[in-house]
Amino acid sequence: MSKNIMLAVDAASGDPARHVSAAATMTCELARDTEDHVIVLHVHEFATGRFGRIQVDCGEGEGEGVVVSIVSEMRTAGVSAEGEIRETHVGHIAAAILKAANEHDARIVVLGSSSRTDLPRILLGSVASRLLHMATQPVLIVPRTDTSTPAAKTAATAAAAGQR
Repeated sequence: MSKNIMLAVDAASGDPARHVSAAATMTCELARDTEDHVIVLHVHEFATGRFGRIQVDCGEGEGEGVVVSIVSEMRTAGVSAEGEIRETHVGHIAAAILKAANEHDARIVVLGSSSRTDLPRILLGSVASRLLHMATQPVLIVPRTDTSTPAAKTAATAAAAGQR
């Protein structure tokens, strides 16, 4: 059985980045328990046309920064991790993630869910939804943490107390 976990991340910033943080935390816990190696993957999305080739997923260097930060945090926690950056055409991120997962013989693909509702994704779909339909290995979609609810605050307090 493979000893690799693929963690797919995007470069969301601010409050929406909680889904990346939640997925990274879950992956770190999985890898620590199983001693798996983690590949932290960010896929840049490019549009090509008369205007040339333009990166449309995030600002220059943002994806790389997220990957470096997560890999560093995982290594500090004692988890074997490496980062990887790939490129694809607009609309093909899920396929690029699965190609990387297959090349690394990942036993599971992990990513965070950036939304609590289906409404904005109905027409275009989402990377998570496409991964679920295309994958041949298990896919774990980690919901973003909501620190604004009393239950989440209680859980965060309990988790912090357990780490002491």
